[in-house]
Amino acid sequence: MILILIALIALATLAGVLLKISANGESFFCFFIGVISAFSAAFGLICYAFSGWSYMASEYKADIINREYGTSYTQAEVYWAKDVIDTIRQLDRKRIELNGDLFREEK
Repeated sequence: MILILIALIALATLAGVLLKISANGESFFCFFIGVISAFSAAFGLICYAFSGWSYMASEYKADIINREYGTSYTQAEVYWAKDVIDTIRQLDRKRIELNGDLFREEK
């Protein structure tokens, strides 16, 4: 995730440089690419922030899952494979089937 952050910061820097070059009004192409880069960098950084929040929250989720089910999932496993963990829990679930009258006695 650090490499993604570095790439987003580089994109934001590139956008700033392109907008600085186009400040003279001579290059519309630099301005256009700079604006697109700035919007892309802003959108990417916002998505990165939400992903970081989710990654930090997965530590608490892992603690709760481990405490309740007696497992030993890590933060990374809960973040990257939460759908797999849910599938495994559904498969391992025990079923109790009740047929007939609940109040009758068995013979």
